[in-house]
Amino acid sequence: MNNSQAIHASTAPAWTVPRIEANPKFSVLIVSGLASAAIPLILSLYWIGFWLAPASMGLPLRVSILGSALFLAFLWYRAPLTHAEVNLFRVLGTAAVLLLVTTLTATGRSHAFSGWLKMVLLFVACAGVARSLRHPATARVFGLSLLAGAAIMGLFILFTYVRYVGFVLPSFKSAREFKGMALMLAVPLNSIAFASVFSYLSGLCLMPASRLLVALGVPLLAISTFFTGSRAPLTILSASIFVLLCINGLRSRWFLLQAATALLAAAAAIGGIALLTLSPDKDLDSASEGRTHLWKAGLQKFSERPLFGFGYESWRDDLVSRLPGEYGLTYDLAKRLGGGYHNQYISILAEQGLIGAAAASFVIWLMLRSSWLLSFRRWASAETHQWPLFACLFLLLRANFEVPGLFGYAQEPVDYLAYIFLAIVLSRFSVEEDYARSLAPRAAGWVS
Repeated sequence: MNNSQAIHASTAPAWTVPRIEANPKFSVLIVSGLASAAIPLILSLYWIGFWLAPASMGLPLRVSILGSALFLAFLWYRAPLTHAEVNLFRVLGTAAVLLLVTTLTATGRSHAFSGWLKMVLLFVACAGVARSLRHPATARVFGLSLLAGAAIMGLFILFTYVRYVGFVLPSFKSAREFKGMALMLAVPLNSIAFASVFSYLSGLCLMPASRLLVALGVPLLAISTFFTGSRAPLTILSASIFVLLCINGLRSRWFLLQAATALLAAAAAIGGIALLTLSPDKDLDSASEGRTHLWKAGLQKFSERPLFGFGYESWRDDLVSRLPGEYGLTYDLAKRLGGGYHNQYISILAEQGLIGAAAASFVIWLMLRSSWLLSFRRWASAETHQWPLFACLFLLLRANFEVPGLFGYAQEPVDYLAYIFLAIVLSRFSVEEDYARSLAPRAAGWVS
């Protein structure tokens, strides 16, 4: 059995989870709950600390998240390895080795090795969280903490807006001006807004569906859009909904619905390609806020060293000098925001080459395929609906416009949230395996 196989248990009611524990002591359960709640809360409170002391938050974030993840893994170390966990370890291990190859061949080897080490620590944290989320109570607390963290980040955006703009209803112009002001004040609104929405979506993957929880997303989306001057959250969310609807339409048993969905998807794809091909460069630059110049620079750099790339954050060496200089915001993006090429896929190609792109594809495929299976197969132990696939699409589509995520630089909450989501998805397969094990005559449960 592997993580792509659903385990159906006809001898037990659907959607029930037996009590499986490594240690029945109440104190251990309390400690596990506190440690699991700490991770999402640390990620949400990071932005407040970054606002107060921008230069000193990276190391505390990394140490606290890694320490909490390892502590959780230690608490539940008695759990036997599942096929899903072995698959996760194998994929992350392969990715780490491939990225080490590109690191050893980087133009700036010491700096590249530092970036690789950060990524490996992120892989370790992901594995530790995935192990602990097999415990139902820990997973429930973790989900609640993700939702609370999303609310904290939304409230922080509101606090910042009121502090610097006042109690004024936002217009697009005023929100854009506030966004520029916030960047100078070390408040990266784009990252905070995305982290808030994605933390919310990740939390829904661990919680029973309810209208109240779904309704919580409406104000979060409104805050992330109207109070940040950013069109990205709403645009990416709309695109994710469209793709998910198309997937469901193509999977429908009704032929007419399948045909209509196929025509709609084809029309959208052709229209998008035509728009990108026929639109003047100036319009594309304006619509992308200067990102097209960054993307072209990244692809040019990839063409110069396609196999191994130039190494982590090598864009800092010459990106500004590669820009045409005709669009001021592009220069501003490159110099001040620290976002590299503002496209995760182009950044991987330019910095890690085709070898690094292979490593990224393994991780992305594991996440996408696992999310797909969770969303469309019936499971005996948990009911996830289609939230995992929706969150996965949201993360992968956003990677077209920003670097932080699955293969960012492992130094801000969005990077950690991406791997927390991967841990959540893989942990659901482990829960299913634990459920099947508990039904076996000689079940190797967690109590031993």
